[in-house]
Amino acid sequence: MPTSLPVFALALLLSASASAAIPVYTLTVLPDAMSPAGINNAGQIVGTRHDHAYLWSAGGGTDLGTLGGASSTGAALNRFGDVTGGALTADGEEHAFICSKGVMTDLGTVGGGKVSRGTAINDLGQVAGDFHAPGTGWGAFVREGGQLRDIGNLGGASIWATGINNAGRVVGSALAQGDIHPPQTAFVYENGVMRALNYSPSGISSANAVNQRGQITGTDWHGPEAAYLTTNGMTQVLGSMYGLGAWGTALNNRGEVVGNLGGALQVPSFAFIYANGHMSDLNTLIDPALGWTVYSAAGINDLGQIAAYGCHDSEGCGGLLLQLAPVPEPGAWAMLLAGLGMLGWRRLSAACRCA
Repeated sequence: MPTSLPVFALALLLSASASAAIPVYTLTVLPDAMSPAGINNAGQIVGTRHDHAYLWSAGGGTDLGTLGGASSTGAALNRFGDVTGGALTADGEEHAFICSKGVMTDLGTVGGGKVSRGTAINDLGQVAGDFHAPGTGWGAFVREGGQLRDIGNLGGASIWATGINNAGRVVGSALAQGDIHPPQTAFVYENGVMRALNYSPSGISSANAVNQRGQITGTDWHGPEAAYLTTNGMTQVLGSMYGLGAWGTALNNRGEVVGNLGGALQVPSFAFIYANGHMSDLNTLIDPALGWTVYSAAGINDLGQIAAYGCHDSEGCGGLLLQLAPVPEPGAWAMLLAGLGMLGWRRLSAACRCA
């Protein structure tokens, strides 16, 4: 690769930074060993810590326990702080749960299986998730009226639900028909009907989240993987950065998307945000002097707060809360741009080495 390319790209980064009001984030380090999975508008973050589902807020954190077994996983939460995920029972089965006000309720399983996992929950308490039953692949369920209901599939062996909004719209990914390496297709399930999101040139895609407006984000697996945003049936490919693939993992009600950038095997990987028509490496939007590298983003709320995971130069890895900071004074802004520019060059260099 010509040596001039990183310098040219660096110049573009500095030019864009100087000409636009790029947001800068402050970092709050979450309790040690916490891996975030989502965030609500109250700033509560759900995740897993020490093999237990865990709920964090500015006032402190709560270990949500298990269903009598050794471990549990926190996967999602709603605006009330109700959490869903999967937890081991005393007899070693994994069951989906809802934890509300510190009380964990076993949601059971589907079809005589021993495995179910809640993956999304809306403000009405409806839960979407996955299950495994004897003699079948993975299935997807919606909990309504106290029962887990199999929502079907697209003709393939397995399906996974990843999101649900207050209208009951469920999104996820399903294997289509095929004997060898069947393609994975994003789907939408609503009003008892499942349909594929057939926008991808390759027909291979996944849906990872849906907001209250019905917008969906996920990944188009055609060529280098690219994040996308679907609005009112129209899909916008958000692209990627540094020649790496991009996976849209979450979005808020303003249509701002967060996700991950990665190469082969997703290594190295960096977290990104897509806002105001522009994709940015989140690492270029934090102070490099803090010593943190943000590797993945799990959620973003309507205030722009982001639940993420990263590693410090010397203090190990863990969960992070990113919050928009006040715009720096002009002198401090110029110094910060210089640091961010160097960080952007490091990202480009790492991408080039992996190409």
